[in-house]
Amino acid sequence: MTIDPIRVVRQHLMLLFLTGVVGLVVGTGIFFVWMRFFPLYSGVATFELIGTLDDAGDAVASEDRNEETVQRLAGTEAAKVISERALEVILKEPDVQRINWMDQFRDENGRPNLEEAVSVLLDEITAGYRRQTQYFDVRWSTEVKTDVPVMLNAVADHYIKLEAKASRTNKLDAKQPFQENLDSINQEITTLENTIDDFIEDKGMLSLTLNTTSVQKDLEDRELERNEVVTDMQRTQGLLGQIDAKLAGTIEWTQDDVREAENDQVVIRALSEIQVLRGLLSEHKQKFGQDHTQYRQSQQALDARIRERDRKLEEVILRNLQSDRKQAFDALERLQSVEQTLDEEIDKKSAEMNDFVAAKAKLDKVEAELTRLEERRTQILNYMDEIEAMYSRKDAVEVQLTGAVLTPREPSSPKWYIVIPGTAVLLLGLMTAGIFLKELLDKRVRTTADLTSMPGSRLLGVIPDIKDDPTDATRPESVVRDSPGSVLAESHRQFAAAFRRVREDSQASSILFVGGMPGAGTTSVVANLAAIAAAAGRRVALIDGNLRRPRVAEVFGLDPSEPGLGDVIMGDAKLSDVVNSTQEGIKVLTAGTQKNRHFERLDSENLRTVIRELSESVDVVFVDGPPVVVASEAMGMADQVDATVLVIRAYSEQRGLVARLMRQLRDQPSSFLGIVLNRPRNTAGGYFKRNYEAIAEYSKEQGSD
Repeated sequence: MTIDPIRVVRQHLMLLFLTGVVGLVVGTGIFFVWMRFFPLYSGVATFELIGTLDDAGDAVASEDRNEETVQRLAGTEAAKVISERALEVILKEPDVQRINWMDQFRDENGRPNLEEAVSVLLDEITAGYRRQTQYFDVRWSTEVKTDVPVMLNAVADHYIKLEAKASRTNKLDAKQPFQENLDSINQEITTLENTIDDFIEDKGMLSLTLNTTSVQKDLEDRELERNEVVTDMQRTQGLLGQIDAKLAGTIEWTQDDVREAENDQVVIRALSEIQVLRGLLSEHKQKFGQDHTQYRQSQQALDARIRERDRKLEEVILRNLQSDRKQAFDALERLQSVEQTLDEEIDKKSAEMNDFVAAKAKLDKVEAELTRLEERRTQILNYMDEIEAMYSRKDAVEVQLTGAVLTPREPSSPKWYIVIPGTAVLLLGLMTAGIFLKELLDKRVRTTADLTSMPGSRLLGVIPDIKDDPTDATRPESVVRDSPGSVLAESHRQFAAAFRRVREDSQASSILFVGGMPGAGTTSVVANLAAIAAAAGRRVALIDGNLRRPRVAEVFGLDPSEPGLGDVIMGDAKLSDVVNSTQEGIKVLTAGTQKNRHFERLDSENLRTVIRELSESVDVVFVDGPPVVVASEAMGMADQVDATVLVIRAYSEQRGLVARLMRQLRDQPSSFLGIVLNRPRNTAGGYFKRNYEAIAEYSKEQGSD
């Protein structure tokens, strides 16, 4: 079922207004009573999350944390502040033991029940994170305001002490691995230093650098000297080969060889003799001529002396070469001996050098390991110094108390702007909930939506309550005639238009109008419909078929005691004698005299005969029938007409009843045309309000025209 909330609120607007006023009054009373007898004083201990230090040298703590991280940290710290273990310690503090709040937990001997106090305090004290900030708060409320700062400051002091202790523990924990590593490294360094001392002593390397340099210098000198000897040997071997080649005659003598031989005394004497002979030859040439015997003899003597000189010169040269060869060979042997000696010394020095190098390499390796360990020790000491410096800074503590909690000046509860409006809203909410619950549980037909939601239903028209008509209409039964410009009259005309279409579609000339329960308003609907049809030029007959409670005569101003339908059915009167014609041209057949109102006979063929006879002189016959629920003859009458219309009064019939009546009417041979909803409440004040006001305004303007 669908509920229109706007309609429901408008229908109960005054009740809701009065409920709101009563709620304000009640809320004011509750506020003053609460303030007088049960005030609460609250305090807040605020803690700030300080950024973390990445390094002891950082100028400020880092704030590079996202909202989720800050919220998680704040939640964790808040839970630690008000943990059960923390509160157990706090409640044992002498200052806390003396506050008024603790009196409720003391036994007859004045001893506090700490277990119960902790349980209650866990329920009362709260801690929470301020969104989009670095703060979290611890809140507590009690009836005595002087208790607030004592309790909250004790909570804050205990937490700060725990944090300081945790900081010291964290510092020791942070340094512990480094200290253990440092001790191990120191032990290794001591071992290596002892190893180096023993090695130097065993190898005699107290002046290792000097020894190495001296040995290397001697080795270099010997190698240089050997190179020089090898060079001399190579030069001597070359000279020896050259001499052998000269001696063998494979190469000519050099000028040096000749000059050296010419300096020999034998050669010098031979040269002197040749000079003398040349002087003598020149003298004989000038004195005797070249053809002279003396000249030729002198020439022969000179040539013989020159040949002698050449022979002497060759002998000297060969002798000198032999001498040079022997000297060169002797020098080569000496050089070879020196080379061998130098090779032995070089090998010795090289072996000595290799021993020093190997020892030095081994020692260097040990010293390199020692250096590495010393560097590692220095690094660890730097880390430990950095940890000490970082934990020694004031901003190393991640959480700080922003300030001491002071005694509250005024109660935190109640707040008038919460209690008074809250009470009004609560009562208003309860009343609204009750109204909507009633609407939800109410199964009656109240609005058009209740009818249109039923399967197979057809709504022909809605006739509002006369109280909702903004015009001066007074009698709903004759509103079309008496107040044609009213909203009610216009609603009847709209219904008449829809009714005419469905009636013509079904080709029905006789229509029975029945209500569900008594008071449905069937008579007023039929009477106004007949007036509209007559005004439209149709010949209309109206039969009062409700013999139990007839009202047609009263509506049209006729005498209800005169003969009518009952008399015709009983045969005491003729139809033509009892039919009345109104000023509007409507032929009206009343219920008849009291003695002949036998409603049991309405389901006989007599009613059909009456309708058939009336139909000969009119275009349409309307029958005002009794309510179906309380009058069993209604269904029998539905069998004798061409069509039926069900009139439902809002807030009278249940939806289930209406659905059952529609099914019963559909089961009859006559056509079921639809439903008319009569007198829904506040229709003119709901969704149709503007339409009805427009109708009324238009009718006024038309009347003025």
